Amino acid sequence: MKYLKEFVLVFLLLGGALSGLELLFDDERSLWIFFRQWIMNGTGSVFMWSGNSYLADALSIHFPWTKNSTTRLVVTVFATLIYTFVAWLILVWLSSVLYPWMLTWDGLRHEIMNGSFFVTLIITVLISAFMHGRGFLLAWKETLIEAEQLKKEQMAARYETLKNQVNPHFLFNNFNVLATLVHKDADLAERFIKQLANVYRYVLDSREKEVVPLEEELKQLEAYVFLMKIRFGESLQIEIDPALSQLEGISLAPLTLQMLVENALKHNEASKSNPLLIQVLLENEDYMVIRNKLQTKLNVGESTGVGLENISARYKFLSDKPVLTPQEPGFFTVKIPLIPA
Repeated sequence: MKYLKEFVLVFLLLGGALSGLELLFDDERSLWIFFRQWIMNGTGSVFMWSGNSYLADALSIHFPWTKNSTTRLVVTVFATLIYTFVAWLILVWLSSVLYPWMLTWDGLRHEIMNGSFFVTLIITVLISAFMHGRGFLLAWKETLIEAEQLKKEQMAARYETLKNQVNPHFLFNNFNVLATLVHKDADLAERFIKQLANVYRYVLDSREKEVVPLEEELKQLEAYVFLMKIRFGESLQIEIDPALSQLEGISLAPLTLQMLVENALKHNEASKSNPLLIQVLLENEDYMVIRNKLQTKLNVGESTGVGLENISARYKFLSDKPVLTPQEPGFFTVKIPLIPA
């Protein structure tokens, strides 16, 4: 409907204006000649101006400049040539109806010699270049705006990540565990302190990084899991796929795995009679899976993590693949895209 209104306006306004100008310089003036020219000029304007505009918009949907500019350029050239040829055939047919003499050799030679043919060709090329160039500039501008917005979101997410890792609740809970261990098992207390130090050292080392190697992220997760296993004991079961440690050249956003485990612990019950199972698995070369059994708490306190929204915001900036949350009976599942290093 949008393009139909545009076509009608172009036909009426541009076709009428061109026909009026031609009538001023035409020795033979009549209402029939004016309307005949109006039909010809209006149809030509719709095909050459509005048609190329529609073609540019359609190509931008299916072959966006921002995805593969070379492919888009090749498709644009061929599509424009084919469209222009088809439009030219239609206009030739219309000319044969309105101006039968133009299909004779003398008529065609007259049109070519007086420059009308070349003027039409040049105008068509200029209109096509303008429309497709306009589409490229708009796509480029939109990409720059989106990149800047994603960059701001990522910076905010990284700040929120760091802020939540010094959450007083996290420190309070771990110090309580440590106070108990000091009196019961000095060696285990020492290991607990070292792993707690590793967790915070990683937070400080990665706070300025956009991505970290998967190997480092897994080591961080192991340190965090050690702390949580001491705290929850048999109430917590965490399985980490050995295949993940075999991957090379893969990166993740810092603290992704720890945040997802934190969220699982925050939102779900964990007890000896009903242990909480958390799995970290390799799905394929594009995604890894973090999922936990659904054992939802009735009363959820203050979060110690930054949440799935934070993670999704960071991965919008880092990967063209989205963070996925597929529905699985009995489980809460998050799929994280693997980023080639």
